[in-house]
Amino acid sequence: LDILANNDWKRPIYFSGGSFDKAEYIWMKDYLQLDGLVYKLVPIKTKNESAFEMGRIDTDLMYDIVKGWEWGNSGSPDIYHDTQTRIQGLSFRSNLARLTEALLSEGKIEKAKEIIDLAMENIPVEHFGFYTFVEPFVDGYYKVGETNKARAVFEKLKKIYRERLDYYAGIPLDEQYEKIEDIISDMEGYRRNIDILIANDDREMAEKETALFNDHIDQFSHFYRDSFMEDEAQENTVQPDTSAPAEPDTTEATDSIE
Repeated sequence: LDILANNDWKRPIYFSGGSFDKAEYIWMKDYLQLDGLVYKLVPIKTKNESAFEMGRIDTDLMYDIVKGWEWGNSGSPDIYHDTQTRIQGLSFRSNLARLTEALLSEGKIEKAKEIIDLAMENIPVEHFGFYTFVEPFVDGYYKVGETNKARAVFEKLKKIYRERLDYYAGIPLDEQYEKIEDIISDMEGYRRNIDILIANDDREMAEKETALFNDHIDQFSHFYRDSFMEDEAQENTVQPDTSAPAEPDTTEATDSIE
């Protein structure tokens, strides 16, 4: 309070991200604005629906900030993307996803398209992992009318999930039990991406991918006898009827770093 009283909004006060503890933001989490990678204290109260999102977004300001970033070789296949680089990339991808969603909600389609392209070029799926945070861009491409690009990103994610699930299906049963959380996480991630196809009324692709996904359900049918997997099996099964768009699933899953 002393800082606020004496500052009188004459100089900006910024916080770095990475923490969700109210004390880290001097109990002012409801008065933040996301400016790129940092949060600016503003005299505007914003109550976020998600505990993992903070602050309002001035879309024009953040768009200008993001467009001015220098990316270097972050999207290059010729460098080694070490673990720390990929972890740091998570903040970039997450914040760009928020900006994309905010731009779409304001009808700024061309700007949203630019941000999605920028994210996919500089934080590519195959080099940065954390696949859950790619899902907003699949949905975003559909929303801006780029169906082919949405399908292309979906195909990359599908390939990763299918390779993992095929691997798990081929290991001994006792090892599958040890990897059960990873199996469930990948099944949920794969299913959420099919939910995006359904929600955006991409019926042709959704029907084809539903059949492929349900093949993986069959791969792990031996788990269904166990009570702790029964609910997961029922929840994960995707129905082939796509006559009406379905609501996208919002279950969060933690991705492993490849």
